Amino acid sequence: MSNNSTNVRIAGSLLSALGTVSPEAAGRLAFGLFCTPRGRRLPGFSPPPDAVERFPVGRGRLTSYVWAGGGPTVVLVHGWNGVASSLAPFIAPLRDAGRRVVALDLPAHGRSSGRRTTLPMAVEAVNAAVRREPEVEAVIAHSFGVPATVLAAGLGAPVPRAVLVSGPASMDPYLQQFEVALGLSPAVRAALRARVRRVLDAGGLDTMELTQVAPRLATRALVVHDREDRDVPFLSAQALVRAWPGAELMATEGLGHRRILGDPAVVDRAVRFAVGWDGPAAETPDAPAARQLRVVGA
Repeated sequence: MSNNSTNVRIAGSLLSALGTVSPEAAGRLAFGLFCTPRGRRLPGFSPPPDAVERFPVGRGRLTSYVWAGGGPTVVLVHGWNGVASSLAPFIAPLRDAGRRVVALDLPAHGRSSGRRTTLPMAVEAVNAAVRREPEVEAVIAHSFGVPATVLAAGLGAPVPRAVLVSGPASMDPYLQQFEVALGLSPAVRAALRARVRRVLDAGGLDTMELTQVAPRLATRALVVHDREDRDVPFLSAQALVRAWPGAELMATEGLGHRRILGDPAVVDRAVRFAVGWDGPAAETPDAPAARQLRVVGA
């Protein structure tokens, strides 16, 4: 929702009124709003998966979509308000490379259960999905799926390679934007922050800063980000690559936050990296977005 939308103004007014009576109650309600995805979309795939699996994670059930293959597994993790099929352009090339592909619906997204998604819940989901597989070769993640993947690796999830597309280096700026958009008072902000800290602690997370986790990871990383991304600034990618020893940065132009997932050059480079074919992608003459692509070293 935009900062000027009616829903934001109404929510802000209600939280302000409640905050004068009980900042703790207002902080609890604000946290619930912050963790609630907007609507629910059901993923659609063409061709359909070979199997749909539902398995328990925490108090809910996670849905994953499986395309069988003879090789190791590549796991696909979507972003906030996305679904498993948001990363559909990667499936066919991965299958052509002989890989088993598993795409997730994060909690409260797609066909997975729940109404809310916290960062620890997303981390737990990625961790559980990766550990279900006998051999995971890589994770390809987009947007909110990036911190979920990096923090899961930080907790010991086996992620040899990670392709991190349009992801934030920290969740804190989005919490700040949320606080400003709703006009939360200092007391309500403090209560909200305290609840966030308790939830992180309960999930075993000591930070929301990926730049603090990256230096201790053995995971090889390819960070892909568009310079004109309006949802997550390009500075996030630069900060993450600086903090991550050996990480590679692939910078694009003109693809934004979501169209980047369907760009042929991005898909090709991501798949090559995920399966260990580390050469840069060749330019595609009939793809304008691909011609704008630039690969920038860390």
